[in-house]
Amino acid sequence: MKNIKFTVIIPLFNKAEHILRTLNSVAWQKYPAAEIIIIDDGSTDDGALIVKNANMENVKLIQQKNQGVSAARNNGVALASHEYIAFLDADDQWLPLFLDEIARLIVKFPQAKFFGTRYQIVESEHNYIDAKIKLKNIDPEGVILADYFDIASQGDLPFTMSSMVIQRSLFNEIGGFPLNEPIGEDQDLFCRVALNTDIAYSPNIHSLYHKDAQNQASKNNIPSAECGFSIRITEQASLFKGNKSSTNMLKYSATHLCHLAKLNIGDGHFSQARTLLSDPRCKLKPKHLVGLYGLSWIKQTEQWLVNGFQYKQL
Repeated sequence: MKNIKFTVIIPLFNKAEHILRTLNSVAWQKYPAAEIIIIDDGSTDDGALIVKNANMENVKLIQQKNQGVSAARNNGVALASHEYIAFLDADDQWLPLFLDEIARLIVKFPQAKFFGTRYQIVESEHNYIDAKIKLKNIDPEGVILADYFDIASQGDLPFTMSSMVIQRSLFNEIGGFPLNEPIGEDQDLFCRVALNTDIAYSPNIHSLYHKDAQNQASKNNIPSAECGFSIRITEQASLFKGNKSSTNMLKYSATHLCHLAKLNIGDGHFSQARTLLSDPRCKLKPKHLVGLYGLSWIKQTEQWLVNGFQYKQL
């Protein structure tokens, strides 16, 4: 197991407030990382300076003009010295046994080229929530996931960008992250992984996904239309038409559409939310479809009443 070497890749963009916490979580790993590559993607804060001042062993800091998180990660992989690539977002954390658990999965499941673990969501400083992952009676020593799309369409994703490791050979084979897609680039990679290799998985929590972090892309860029990964997996589903795999892929894209509709309702874009829900695929998620459609009208009516009251006060 000691022959397994990990390159950790951390894309950094205006995360000065969090990067030291993230780096410390790498430094505290029981199974040490062989190499840590930080790609500073044109930050305008002090994140790069904090990395330099930390003076950590095995850290390479690469600075580039802003190209987006996908380019930063792809560039990191191109510079990696080792076969096993562990991505970690600059505001997330690993628990001390993350790399040790992944190394154990690599030994136990040699046929797999992708490895992941369960995670917790940090909503605020003292509010840690287990991700709602639809897996029952899973072996605590790890398993090969039966169907990524089936699991991910029923709850939270089974892993995040900060709770997974991929073999560099597979990453290059499937083409890395798509460029110029600010949202959904992670799920695009996960989809192609699921179509190309076994996924070895630990149900034990070894990573913290910080929703309380500043400058989160998912908060700053709420899409009004379906993301590229969902369009592409729908096209892939047509190749498996008539079998369960096809249905699960379509449910996966329907889950994405419902999620976007929910975000648009929260952002006050009610008509756009209903447009997303009008896609026939959303019928595969009937409870979400009915609930979100009704919620869009309730929230819009509330907004009309507030606007009407404010108008009378003028």
